[in-house]
Amino acid sequence: MPPRGSLFTTAAYLDALGESRSACTETGWAPQPSLQGAAPLWAKSHSWGEFVFDQNFARAYQDAGLPYYPKLVCAIPFTPVPGPRLGTEAEHQARLLQEACDEGSFSGAHVLFLPARESTALDPATWLRREDIRYVWHNRDYADFEHFLATLSSKRRKTIRAERRQVDAHGFEICWQAASSFSPADWQRLYALYASTYHMRGQAPYLQAGCLSRWGRAFPEQMQFCVARQDGEIQAMAFFFTDQSRLYGRHWGAARDWPGLHFELCYYRAIEYCIQHRLQLFDAGVQGGHRLLRGFEPELTESRHYFRDTRFQRAISDYLDEERQAVRQQFHTLQQRTAYRKA
Repeated sequence: MPPRGSLFTTAAYLDALGESRSACTETGWAPQPSLQGAAPLWAKSHSWGEFVFDQNFARAYQDAGLPYYPKLVCAIPFTPVPGPRLGTEAEHQARLLQEACDEGSFSGAHVLFLPARESTALDPATWLRREDIRYVWHNRDYADFEHFLATLSSKRRKTIRAERRQVDAHGFEICWQAASSFSPADWQRLYALYASTYHMRGQAPYLQAGCLSRWGRAFPEQMQFCVARQDGEIQAMAFFFTDQSRLYGRHWGAARDWPGLHFELCYYRAIEYCIQHRLQLFDAGVQGGHRLLRGFEPELTESRHYFRDTRFQRAISDYLDEERQAVRQQFHTLQQRTAYRKA
C-alpha cells in the first residue's frame, strides 16, 4: 500500500501544476532545487495556496520593518493532504533547509502537512510545531450507505436523508466518470465549473486552465469525477483522486446554487464510492466543521516551521504553544460531537 498522500508527490501530479503555470514564479511559487528524496521546495512571495495560514506572522515582520518574504516552503501547491515531505532522513534534510535560510535571503523554512514519523525526527526547539484539524471518513466495513447511516444518531440520519431527497427533486442524472472518459469540450466545462467557485468569491482560481486535463491524462483512472447532468449538460461536478485504499476530495463547482447538491456530490456520493470500492479512508481536507455532522471525524495534522530571526522564533514559539492548546481542546470537543451514536 502506498504511503498516504504519496500520489501528490509524483512527477505526474507536480508536472501538471508547473506545465499549466498554476505553480510557477509568476504565481508566487518559484521552484527551488529540491533536496534529494524530499517533496518540492519553493520560494514563496505570498502565503496563498498553502492552507497553513501565517499572514499574521508576515504582518508582525512588516510592523518590525523586516521582510517575511521570500520564504522557503516544502509542500505540494494547493494540496493540503498529509504525505511524504522530507523522506527517511528528515533530520538531515531539515538541517539543509536551515542552512539554505541562513545563507540566503529567506526569512525561514516551512514544511507543511508532513507525516508524524518525519515530524518527530525534528528538533522541536528549532522547528516549531503547528497543528490543525482536518476531517476524514473511515470505512468500518459498511455493506452500503444505509449500513453507514445506521451508525449515526437519529437526528443526523434524518437530516442526511432529507438533504438527499432535496437533491433527488432537482432531477439530476448523477454518475461517476473516470478522467479518461471526457472529451475536450467536457474538460472546458469542468474547468469553468471549478473556476466559478472562486469567481463567486471575487478570487482568481488557483489552478490554471489545462491543469485538470493534464491530471486527467496522467491519472486516467485515479482521477474520478462525480458529475450531475440535466438534459445531458454537466451542471455540477466534484473531482477526487484515489489510490489503492483511500479517496481524496479535491474541488467542486456548480453552474448555480442548488440546495444540497454540494453535500451530495462531495460527501454522500463519495462515501458510497468508498463503500462500493472498499476504500478504507476518505480524506475531505482541512477546515469545514460541517463535515462533522455528515459522518466525518476530526484528525490532527502537523506542519513545522523554522525562523531565521531568533527574536521572532521565540515570540512565535510562545504563540504556537498557546495555539496548539486551543487546537487540542477543539479537537477533543469535536471528538465528542461527531454524528455517530454514542455507545
